[in-house]
Amino acid sequence: MRVSKRRVEAGSRATSSLGLAAAERSEEIYPLLLDEIAALGYSRALIATVNYDAAEIRPVVMRNCSRAFRERFTSSLHAAENPMVQVLNALEPRVVAGAKRGDAYVYCHPMFFRSPMPCLEADRERRPGCLGVDSRNVQFRQQVCAVCDLESFTALVNVELPRAHSKTSLKRLTTVIEVANRLLSRLYKTEQYFNRIAEMEVTIAQMQTVMESMADPVILTGPQHRAIMQNKAAERFFRASGNGSVQAVELNNMLFSAALTSMVVSGSDSSCDLTLVDTIREEEVLFEAVSAPSFTRDGRRTGNVTVMRDVTDLRRADEELRLNYERLRHAEELVRQDRDRLNLIVENVGDPIVVCNKDAKIVLLDPLAQDLFGSDTESRRSRTRLRNQAKLDVYLTRFTDSFSERESTPLRLLHPVTRQEVEYDARSGKIYDERGHVAFTVTVLRDLTSVRRVEQLKMERRLLEMEKFAAAGRLAGTIAHEVNNPLEAIKNCIFLLQNSVTAEASPVYEILKSETERVARIVRQMLGLYRNTEQVGRFDVNSVVEDTLTLFARQLERAGVRVESQFTGLPASVGSADQLRQVLSNLVVNAKDSMSQGGILHVRTRVRRYGSNEYIHIMVADTGCGIPPSMLHSMFEPFVSTKGERGTGLGLWIVKGIIENHGGKLRVKSKVNAGTVFTIDLPVAR
Repeated sequence: MRVSKRRVEAGSRATSSLGLAAAERSEEIYPLLLDEIAALGYSRALIATVNYDAAEIRPVVMRNCSRAFRERFTSSLHAAENPMVQVLNALEPRVVAGAKRGDAYVYCHPMFFRSPMPCLEADRERRPGCLGVDSRNVQFRQQVCAVCDLESFTALVNVELPRAHSKTSLKRLTTVIEVANRLLSRLYKTEQYFNRIAEMEVTIAQMQTVMESMADPVILTGPQHRAIMQNKAAERFFRASGNGSVQAVELNNMLFSAALTSMVVSGSDSSCDLTLVDTIREEEVLFEAVSAPSFTRDGRRTGNVTVMRDVTDLRRADEELRLNYERLRHAEELVRQDRDRLNLIVENVGDPIVVCNKDAKIVLLDPLAQDLFGSDTESRRSRTRLRNQAKLDVYLTRFTDSFSERESTPLRLLHPVTRQEVEYDARSGKIYDERGHVAFTVTVLRDLTSVRRVEQLKMERRLLEMEKFAAAGRLAGTIAHEVNNPLEAIKNCIFLLQNSVTAEASPVYEILKSETERVARIVRQMLGLYRNTEQVGRFDVNSVVEDTLTLFARQLERAGVRVESQFTGLPASVGSADQLRQVLSNLVVNAKDSMSQGGILHVRTRVRRYGSNEYIHIMVADTGCGIPPSMLHSMFEPFVSTKGERGTGLGLWIVKGIIENHGGKLRVKSKVNAGTVFTIDLPVAR
């Protein structure tokens, strides 16, 4: 009986194995397994698989299962109290009782990837951790091989047991399920290898497509630097197309292999220069070979991937670029020298220089121009600079939009320090671009103060010479006048002695008479030297006064003297305009010298009436140190001065003489530390 029973079990196991062995794909195992379970006499069974993404257990293949039975074996992986989850966590089969009274017992058997032998990768690399061997030591939620990255399958076979079941029947059922599990593991692994081969073929095809799409030669070499794969661009250099190119191909292979060997030996697996021969054009081509090694999973080097870039034109361009760079550097040096010379010229010009663009916006200011206009921030802070910049903008906008290439215009600006108005001669020119449009404008502001200063110095020198000449003439006239009176008496005495001279004394008398006449002539010449020989005519007194103040404006500004003038309409006066200018110049200079700490100079003109006569009244008043009372009566005498060694003492003496020669009157009022007032009254021309 025992022998027959073992034979029956062996026959049933062989029969079920043959039925399951007919499966060619993994998805055929579950239906065949249910058929085998039904053949063992179990009428109701289902197989539920684990979905890790949804974290649930769901039936996929079933036989004679009601809806309630199916729902019984649908659960979440997080339901730890569920018997199915407990079976999966233990990875051991178990008979589970029903949840309700009357429910049949169910035999739950887990299915997962396992193998008696390690996978090919683990065996080849001699690495532990193969999932097929160590599957029972790994939780079912971590069913991924650490060696070959295989993702295991996890399923649960649920078979409803009859009320009367034996251990033998459960053993046969377990045997069938384990046989199905082994077959499924083999098919699963085989399919994985097949899928990997398919993926590798796709990857190889894609790599070949990428290689062929590249214009640069690409070569895949093995450990011995022999070409395994190359694109068409590389075949041009490493595959012979005719009898004449065989030697070129051999030379190219030798040079390429030597270059790779050199990079590997030196440890610089990056790039190197390589010269090859083009088998079609039969000319040398310079390449930059960029190589990268390829490795296996265990770090073993399998070869190199080399991309060669044609840098022939690039090197030529690099050489040309270097040559152009040298030329550019030389030109830059010349430009720098020209710029330095230009900056040196600009710094030594001594006049403000302003450079503007085509929109009349300032792009460059020299230091002197920055003092006048400043930067944008300084212009906002200084009203004086802001006004100057506004005047300059108006002028530059008008000049930029005009048709004239050059222009010279007077421009009045305020000095930022003294806040005095200074007149400049703005000389501007235009710089054109290649299209003939205005690119820049250059403006040089020439300070006319220096020119006026030269004119003032000339006028002062002329006035000084006139003063000296007038003083000498006046002195000579005074001496001649004083000598002429006794000389006339001597001449009269000589005339009376004419009849009383003896013949012996007659020669002496004639000498005395002739010498006396000669002295008289000399005296007359001296009197003629003093007499005024200038032309006398009508002139405008206000014009003479204004010209004199303009002449001394800069000098008064430096001395801190502010001029307050008031002119009224005047009739013409008869006399010498130059002599009146000399009078006013002396009075203005004396007023300036008396105000060493600055002050105010008042100048007024008007018409005054004295009885029936009209006079032109001129007042020159200062707020200076004044004249001591002891000198008020002697100040118009020659060689009397309050300036010490700085004065000649002839100015006021000449002033008085000129006014008296014009028939006018000169008066003075002064108070020490309060000021001095000079008034001049000239007769009106009739």
